[in-house]
Amino acid sequence: MKFNFLSFLIMISLLIVSCKPDATVTPSGYSYKIVTEGTGEAPKTNDYVLFTIKITGDNGKVLQEMAEGPQMPVVQIPAEFPKGKDANPIIEVLAKSKVGQNFILTMPIDSMPNAPVDVQSMKFITYDVSVKGIKNDEEYKKYLEEQNAVQQGKVAANMEKLPAIEELLATTLADYKTGTLETKSTASGLKYYIVKEGEGPVAAVGSKVVVQYYGSLMDGTMFDNSFKRGEAFPFTLGQGQVIKGWDEGLALLNKGAKAFLFIPSALAYGEAGSPPTIPAKSDLVFYVELEDIK
Repeated sequence: MKFNFLSFLIMISLLIVSCKPDATVTPSGYSYKIVTEGTGEAPKTNDYVLFTIKITGDNGKVLQEMAEGPQMPVVQIPAEFPKGKDANPIIEVLAKSKVGQNFILTMPIDSMPNAPVDVQSMKFITYDVSVKGIKNDEEYKKYLEEQNAVQQGKVAANMEKLPAIEELLATTLADYKTGTLETKSTASGLKYYIVKEGEGPVAAVGSKVVVQYYGSLMDGTMFDNSFKRGEAFPFTLGQGQVIKGWDEGLALLNKGAKAFLFIPSALAYGEAGSPPTIPAKSDLVFYVELEDIK
């Protein structure tokens, strides 16, 4: 599982830092810059602010991204803001934001007393935040009800697809093991089989892809799939946000493509595996549907 930098921001101790001349400063001392001004009124106490966020390292690598949809982050504006080591600069800026506002907050790594290994070699990370909505308590409850209804509909529709996908996986795996499946291979050892070609160019490194998937061990044991959740999985290609086999395999596909990826353990979870569902040194097979490239 990748480190959740948004949760980490909420918990870390914050130190006062200097700001750039063209930036604004949060009450806790962090510099941020408003890229786009929003419209309407700022949130009131106890209002909910819905926003998207992209967290990027000083090398340009996207560390985490949370977009619009069922998993879009939300915070409730408190009556009193924590101070000192408990302060949170993102919430401090959101408390003054308006719908449509986009701001970028910079956080030096040396202000993180327990910075994760992923970022310790960096000088700073940036939080690119866009405000998508501001709702009071009643509006937010209605929003949650609507989102839940939509999600349940997606789950039901996708669950109907599962029997056919499971049957396809079983027959494809059987053909693969007998050597009758006409797969293609890459230099790294990844093998893939195109079930259906998509349209347009293949996904480029740095693009955001949206993928439905069904993952299993080589004996056909399913360990995870997006269909049962009713929501495709979005990620930025080639940024190390997923296993190497995915970064390589999805770059071979175009929008609308359906394929099987046969991923050796070295391109998956390696010697350690991913307990308890994926044993050590496990080769994996994924059925994937590339829904979108952005």
